Amino acid sequence: MDSRWEIISVFLLSTVKFVFGGIPLALAFGFPFFKVVTITTLGGFTGVIFFVFLSDKLIASVKKIKDKNQIKDLRLSTKKIFTKKNKIIIKVKHRFGLLGIAILTPFLISIPLGCYIAVRYFKNKQKILIYMFSSVLFWSIFLSSFKLLFQ
Repeated sequence: MDSRWEIISVFLLSTVKFVFGGIPLALAFGFPFFKVVTITTLGGFTGVIFFVFLSDKLIASVKKIKDKNQIKDLRLSTKKIFTKKNKIIIKVKHRFGLLGIAILTPFLISIPLGCYIAVRYFKNKQKILIYMFSSVLFWSIFLSSFKLLFQ
């Protein structure tokens, strides 16, 4: 019974915090290599699917609200404020494209934020899903293999 809850907790944590959540937790529970890769990858895939489509709906609803407000406030023009974080995101987008965002998502930023950024700046959802899935699988195998090296 405890094993089920361990698997469920690793799976759920992998949907949002992949590298600094799901994988270390699975390794702490003492899961074997293939179990770690399978559970964390499936959790990451589930998170990517959920957050790509949630981000799409969120962006569409925010755009709808902004369009409604712009009709009311045509006289007011607001300047965009670029923060350091925004500048880094734009630099990665221009320099590395979707591939760069996908590679950085499970490792440096959380899956929800990475999916939101990808959906915000790139329109091809099929390509976003393929790149994100590949990145999740890569990081899962790469980081789980450290267990094999240091056993």
